[in-house]
Amino acid sequence: MKKSILAAFLTLLVSCGQSHVTLPQVFSDHMVLQRGRAVPVWGKAEPRSKVTLLWQGETVTVRANSKGDWKAQLPASPAGGPYTLTVNDVTLQDIMVGDVFLCSGQSNMELPVERCLDAVSEEIKDYSNLNLRYLFVPTAYDFFAPQEDLPECSWEVLDSESTGLSWSAICYFTGKYLQEDTGVAIGMVNASVGGSPIESWLREDVLGDYALSELNHLREPGVLDSINVFNANLYSDWQNAHNALPANTGAKWKKIDIFSKSWAVDEKGENIYGSHFLRRSFNLPKGWAGPAILHLGAMIDADSTFVNGQYVGNTTYMYPPRNYNVPDGILKEGLNTVDIHLYACGGNPAGFVPDKQYSLETPSGKVSLLTGWEHKAGKRMPARPSEVFLRWKPVSLYNGMEAPLRDYAFCGFIWYQGESNCHNAADYGSLLETLVKTRREELATPDLPFYIIELAAFEHSELTDNDWGWNRVQKEQRRTAERMDGVYLVPNADLGEWNDIHPQDKATVGRRTANVILESKQ
Repeated sequence: MKKSILAAFLTLLVSCGQSHVTLPQVFSDHMVLQRGRAVPVWGKAEPRSKVTLLWQGETVTVRANSKGDWKAQLPASPAGGPYTLTVNDVTLQDIMVGDVFLCSGQSNMELPVERCLDAVSEEIKDYSNLNLRYLFVPTAYDFFAPQEDLPECSWEVLDSESTGLSWSAICYFTGKYLQEDTGVAIGMVNASVGGSPIESWLREDVLGDYALSELNHLREPGVLDSINVFNANLYSDWQNAHNALPANTGAKWKKIDIFSKSWAVDEKGENIYGSHFLRRSFNLPKGWAGPAILHLGAMIDADSTFVNGQYVGNTTYMYPPRNYNVPDGILKEGLNTVDIHLYACGGNPAGFVPDKQYSLETPSGKVSLLTGWEHKAGKRMPARPSEVFLRWKPVSLYNGMEAPLRDYAFCGFIWYQGESNCHNAADYGSLLETLVKTRREELATPDLPFYIIELAAFEHSELTDNDWGWNRVQKEQRRTAERMDGVYLVPNADLGEWNDIHPQDKATVGRRTANVILESKQ
């Protein structure tokens, strides 16, 4: 019955010269449109049908072409809202007009607020702002052609229902400070993917010979299918092979320093991959039992963690901080035990990252967990083969995540990337210049401001030797900002953590990014 009513409604629309329309994913309730310039709106309709847009009391009418594609422009508007946009039979509500930024890069741009709570929890506590909006672009890649639309997504508002914990921390804090400083609505579009090199964000016609060769190989018949099969079975095959091994019944508990590698390598100095068991017992004074947070820094690689035999959390790779909630009823007065089942899969040996927080935090006080651990070897395995990350390959992310945005109106582009290009750092400057030029072409804004967030300090980045890729990428970022008009560097090299490629103080980075943006507009 509902389908017949809908069909009758669509027939009526067509008979009136209008039709049902579909809009790209970037257009949804709560979106932000760019102030001060004509704003493109586009979509699909019945071929040759009329499309009517109602916006702030004005009517814009266009006609779809023979393929059903249509595109219109809303007149320039000052900041304001909320407004409603009606396009034939589709109505979008709670639209703001303000400043919109396209934010892209790799994991430090992608890193969510919830991964930064050790550093920024007070900054976000009880914070909401109806004029701060966010669109997360889901990961999508394609090797054959630029895509017309994004995967399913929609704009969010930082209100009492959306805490922003899943938002990119860079987007959150940059947007927060910009909104508070300018008083206008801010829209942050986050199209970023952890681990991605710059080549994955470049379009095909500007790729170098090596990247084109790799791209052409991926397009050969059967190549993508074989890679996907390999990836699909990689983790389960390794885990199943581990599980099929007999238990290591001869292993004994030994006291260890968790920050020493001695327990994670054999007598030949070779890494022991597979499973490891660790435990730490401690006494809780009277009145300390209850809900708590277990802080276990960061581990290599994956863990499942238990308190008094009850599961409290797991993490599948090395980077996220392990902050596990311990529910009420698990801890007890007197003796308690933390058990960690740790898997080292390949690359680095099993281990714990030093200079992180290792403690049990209760309302009554903290118990340090830096020392007093015991270790028992589990089942030894060969290193797991590395996954083939197709999303990191040339042109993939441009086609899937940024090409669909090329007609949307932005006032600036924020870029935080470079960690994955340390291996070819000498080429990074030219690649970055190409990215700036092509983004301006694609977004039809020749003078679009481009804001580069400098790589944060990490490990030995205090060295000045250009042969170390990290420093060379930083230098190329600075040079690009100096050479190109409208390109600005956000200083960040002093804010890193030597032991963490993902420093948590994204609030300061956001403040600096907002300041650079504001200064660039003076």
